[in-house]
Amino acid sequence: MDEQDKIWETIYGTARQVASRSNRIHRGLVTTDDVYQHLSLWALEHWHKIEEWEQQESLKFKLRRTFYNEAQKYVAKERMHHSRTPMSDSFYYTHEVLHELLRDVWTHEGWTDTADLSNEFVSKSSKPAEGGNRMALLSDVAAGLKRLNDADQALLRLRYADGGMEFDALAEEYQATEEAIRKRVKRALTKLQDRLGGEAPVWYGRRRNRTNAEARQEVSGQE
Repeated sequence: MDEQDKIWETIYGTARQVASRSNRIHRGLVTTDDVYQHLSLWALEHWHKIEEWEQQESLKFKLRRTFYNEAQKYVAKERMHHSRTPMSDSFYYTHEVLHELLRDVWTHEGWTDTADLSNEFVSKSSKPAEGGNRMALLSDVAAGLKRLNDADQALLRLRYADGGMEFDALAEEYQATEEAIRKRVKRALTKLQDRLGGEAPVWYGRRRNRTNAEARQEVSGQE
């Protein structure tokens, strides 16, 4: 097997993994094979990037990240085609937004103690609940939590319910290091994010990370 064959083996393997994940995230909206073919074609059309990443010894990492983003873009286009709604109407949950919502999702009182969302971030979204307010967001997240395994649900509940436990206390509870617990919480949030449609695709340039303060404003809306 020559060097180019090895590169294509990496491309095909990564494309298949990402396509399968995309099919799970979007619950069959697109087929695994369709996403796989789209990603394989992307690699062929952007071979200069493949060669650049291979020279930088970062091919697998950058392929996985780029393929995931391309898959999300592909699904967004397919959803627009089927639902006839603009892609700008799609709502995506970030870790920061989940962090704010999970504080209240465990108790019914938390669902009604903040005014309905009225800002552009949610009012133009078709997800959740075609227009969305705080209760729709919390209902979405509650449904997503039920699709996690028991261990991830328990971890997120300890982290966020009733004020939540700090990482040092969680580390003691789980008999693990604080760093390990932070990683477990992050993985659980990513799984929850996947159950809710995955990460927002980047169409142009780089993704802008929101601060917790910005996420809090998005969730609580304008007074």
